[in-house]
Amino acid sequence: MSERIKDYWNQRASENSGSLTATTQDIWLRRLEVACLIGMIERLNLPAGAQIADMGCGDGNTILQLARQFPELNFLGFDYAPQMIETAQAQLAALGGLAGRVKFSVGDVNDPVASAGAGQLDVAMTDRCLINLETSAAQYAAIAGIAKCLKPGGVYLAIENFHEGQNAMNMTRAAAGLPEIAVRWHNHYFHEADFRTQTAQHFASLEFQEFSSAYYYATRVIYSAMCKLQGVEPDYDHPIHQMAVRLPMMGNFSPIRLAVLRKAG
Repeated sequence: MSERIKDYWNQRASENSGSLTATTQDIWLRRLEVACLIGMIERLNLPAGAQIADMGCGDGNTILQLARQFPELNFLGFDYAPQMIETAQAQLAALGGLAGRVKFSVGDVNDPVASAGAGQLDVAMTDRCLINLETSAAQYAAIAGIAKCLKPGGVYLAIENFHEGQNAMNMTRAAAGLPEIAVRWHNHYFHEADFRTQTAQHFASLEFQEFSSAYYYATRVIYSAMCKLQGVEPDYDHPIHQMAVRLPMMGNFSPIRLAVLRKAG
């Protein structure tokens, strides 16, 4: 299965090179995720020269946007799909001016220390990365490795998917007469209770942010219900997606949430 998942992402990289659709068809979701990360990094008030790593960086778009937003910080991105890294490096070369602060390489979140080093990072990030690992045991082993990469007091920003939000979204869709959205074949979602217990072994604090809940409620429930009434298929290019990224946080209607984990100082 792991090789099948890797092949899937290599294929997506080849078919969507240079496009925001490389990691999801919902490009407004990607923009919302980047905006969430920018807000968190601003809140952390990191010193100049701080090192941030995006583990499972995909096509590198997130890092490149963050590097332009924070010219005083350094960035590392790695991904186990070589085609994704080829795309990331091509985009880095095309932009120019970032090569001294941004580096991309092939690496595996199952062994993050091999790519990022032990105790070297101020911030580690994953963005819908760990859900591609096949088992909970593999996911929590990866999180243990991520903790090893962080300096004392370092922060892990995990944008990952949870069953609780998935279930709440589907219950709301059912109330609107909509079918369930299933977890995709290559994804393994987290359960919040287990996540809290397991991450407490490596991190001193945990905070959740439901940054995509209002977006999902607007697009996966209200807009989808409108499409059903009109007899049309939902379209990711519909303006409601652009509008929904501006909504404030509310509820827990999305599987995707941000977990902010801080290592003891």
